[in-house]
Amino acid sequence: MSLALPYARATLTNRSLWFWGVVFMAFWFVLGAYVFSGGLGATRAAETGYTSAWFAVIAVFSLTTLSMGIASSMTYGTSALAFGFRYTRLTPGRYALSLLAAAAVMGLVLGVVMLTLVAGVFSLRFGTALLPADPAAVVGASLLAGAFMMGLATVLVLVVVNHLGLRNLSFVEFLPLVLSYLFGFSQLFLALPAWFLYLCPWNDMESLLYEAYSGSPATQVLTRGGSASLAWPLSVAGLAGWVLVLVGVSTVLLGRIRAVSILEGRQV
Repeated sequence: MSLALPYARATLTNRSLWFWGVVFMAFWFVLGAYVFSGGLGATRAAETGYTSAWFAVIAVFSLTTLSMGIASSMTYGTSALAFGFRYTRLTPGRYALSLLAAAAVMGLVLGVVMLTLVAGVFSLRFGTALLPADPAAVVGASLLAGAFMMGLATVLVLVVVNHLGLRNLSFVEFLPLVLSYLFGFSQLFLALPAWFLYLCPWNDMESLLYEAYSGSPATQVLTRGGSASLAWPLSVAGLAGWVLVLVGVSTVLLGRIRAVSILEGRQV
């Protein structure tokens, strides 16, 4: 876990990640508040649910951007990692846990930043204070979501390094973001089965963040108040299970990491 602090520090000072993970996501909040809110019912419940849904979706996108940035950095240090696992006390398991710890810290920071942005923008838009109902739950969900996103991105990058070749990195590293858009928006409008929402980690993150902000149980369709409610303990269990699986898989893949030259990623 000794590597967690340097990774967290490097991430917190990465201007590119701050732009794509915060500034660009703030642009989405402005669109949600001032462009897409036409026709929304002028009730406290409608405004709270609408704000919570936007917070949940955009926070997931922001965490995805974070994980992509950290995980792709491994492609520049494959030789060092292969040497370190063989000749030093560093083990694949310790390294994987360090990455997850760093991502959890950054997930917490991004969660708080997103929380502040959405509360300010949407409160200004609707002329009333729309504050999170349970900030502690937002913190917990952000930590768990950051760990999952980091685990997923790490596994994808290691599959590229060990098996597919770096030429495929530019495609694979955007896969988490594509999946975040696909599953993130699906719960807003589609009536997906409850068992699917519990098993899908993106929907687990979205449901937990929604409930933490609104104080009301997430539903199968977040934009439809009459749909069936979801149980947050099952969402936590589903997301935590995915984190454990990804830690195990990334540990195995790290143990087999091969030293590659970054020049292998050249497209021409």
